Amino acid sequence: MADIIAPHPYFPQDVPIPHYVKSKLGMGQAFLTLGSAVTVLMIVSGLLIGRARNALSSKDKLIVVWMLVCAGIHIVLEGYFSFNHGTLAGKRTIMADLWREYAHSDSRYLTSDPFTVIMEGITAVFDGSFAVVTAYGILADSPIRHPAQLMTSLAQLYGDVLYMATNYMDSFRYTNPHPMYFYGYFVLMNLPWIIIPTYLIVDSCKSIYRGMLIAQRATSVKKAE
Repeated sequence: MADIIAPHPYFPQDVPIPHYVKSKLGMGQAFLTLGSAVTVLMIVSGLLIGRARNALSSKDKLIVVWMLVCAGIHIVLEGYFSFNHGTLAGKRTIMADLWREYAHSDSRYLTSDPFTVIMEGITAVFDGSFAVVTAYGILADSPIRHPAQLMTSLAQLYGDVLYMATNYMDSFRYTNPHPMYFYGYFVLMNLPWIIIPTYLIVDSCKSIYRGMLIAQRATSVKKAE
């Protein structure tokens, strides 16, 4: 006798999600909750920028905000998923509601998909930690800034490309084909973690190259003396 699949709104429609319960938060409430959390992180970032060791350029201020918002998302939201992936579909918490909403764009978040669990675990621990180190490096004017920024951005770009590519290789079977979920959730909500890390990788590579060039020239002058 075939297993009875509990009804759910996710794709593919025959994927079993045995613990699924409907979220209490609607779409608008989910976005308001997430937006409020991001706003708090931006306010905290602004307070820390005001206490920076040296005056920061507009670009560096924006990078601090980006890194601290990323740290919050990686460590708290993605960390929550990593610890609760097995029962996430049936949990009655705000963060479970947020994941159930996002899962319209990728049902793998509700099925303990091995790649997704491993990728999000690495993102929570590695990307989140190094995002904090990057923000510290900028605020403290520390040489650790660009190595940390490069590692964080490489990990974010690599993880996001793999995440989106695996869904593509499966013909986007895990994504609700409605334009709002496909383009609005799956594409637009992931695009920042491709565009911004790419820019920051180039930025760090240029800075590290310039620093190494100055050090190399200084060494050459010292040897000539």
